[in-house]
Amino acid sequence: MKIIVFGSGALGSLMIHFLCKAGNDVTVVARSTADELRRNGLIVKHYLQRKTSIDHPTILESVPTDEHFDIAFSVMQGQQQKELLETFKKLDTNILVLVGNNLEADFCQNSILEKRPDLHLLFGFQNSAGHREGAKSIAARLPVTKLFVGGLHNAASETDLVAIQKAFNPKDVKITPVDNMYAYYLCHVAEVMPYGYMCYKVDGNLKKLQRRDIKTIMQATKECFAYLKSTGIEVMPKGEDKFYNGGIKTYAMFLLYRIMSKTILGQLMVADHCKNGIKEMIYIHKNFEEWRLQHKSIPMPTWDKISQYMPTDIDDIHC
Repeated sequence: MKIIVFGSGALGSLMIHFLCKAGNDVTVVARSTADELRRNGLIVKHYLQRKTSIDHPTILESVPTDEHFDIAFSVMQGQQQKELLETFKKLDTNILVLVGNNLEADFCQNSILEKRPDLHLLFGFQNSAGHREGAKSIAARLPVTKLFVGGLHNAASETDLVAIQKAFNPKDVKITPVDNMYAYYLCHVAEVMPYGYMCYKVDGNLKKLQRRDIKTIMQATKECFAYLKSTGIEVMPKGEDKFYNGGIKTYAMFLLYRIMSKTILGQLMVADHCKNGIKEMIYIHKNFEEWRLQHKSIPMPTWDKISQYMPTDIDDIHC
C-alpha cells in the first residue's frame, strides 16, 4: 500500500517503523528533520524491547500533488494538526486518520470535510509514549501497540478498518475500533492530566509521589469521569471509569500507578512527555478548561486543586 505520514516525533516514528516493517511504500513529510532522516534513516530505540530499528522511507519536505495514497496518517499534537488543515484538503487519498489527543477535532473535521466531503476522515490514538534524543526516537510500548480508530461521533466503516489493519502486521499493531473518538479524547484527558499535574508538582521526579498523591490522582480522574457522564459524554473505552470507583480494579490501578511512579515506566510514560510535550500539555489543559466553561455541571474539587500545578507557559517548567 502507498501510505503517507505527517509527523516523525516519538509516536509518529514508531508508526512509520511499523508501516515500513509491514512492507508498505511509505512516504514521510518532515520539514525540519528531512535532511537528518535522509542521512541517518528513521531510528527508533524500542526501550522496553532493548532493540533499535532503522528504516528508510521516502522523505519529503512538502506534499506531492501528483501522487495518490491509499491511506494518510497525521501523527501530531492537536495544536499542530490545525496548521495542516489546508494541506489535508488537497491531499489525494481515500482515508485520512488524524492521530493524537485533539480537543479541537470538531473544528478540524468541519474544516476538512467542507472542502473534501468525499474523504473518509477518521481519528485515532496510539497507546505508546516516548521522546526524541537528537536524531533518535525513544519509544515506550507494549509488545502489541493498540491504535484506537473511529469517526469523531460515529464508528468507522468495516471497509476502512480492514484497510487500516492491512497496513500493519497484526502482531505489532492491533486496530481497536471506537465508535465515538470525540468522547474517547475527553475521557483520555480524565486519565492523563491528573498524573501530569502531579508530575509538575514534583518537578518531574515521580519518585517523590507518596501513596496519598496517587490516591489524589485517582480521585481527580474519578471526578472527571463523573463530570463527563453528567454532561452526556459516554465513557470510552467502555467501562474505563470502573477502574476508579472502588474494588479490585481500583486497587489494581493504584498498584500500577504506584509502580509507574517508582520505576522507569513512569519516566517514559509520564515524566518525559510532561517535559518534552509541554506545549501539548498546556494545549490540552487550556482547551479542556474552556470545554468545562461551555459545559457547566457538577464540581471537580480535587481536579481544580491539583490543576494549579500546571505551568501556564513553557518557560515555567522545571522538569
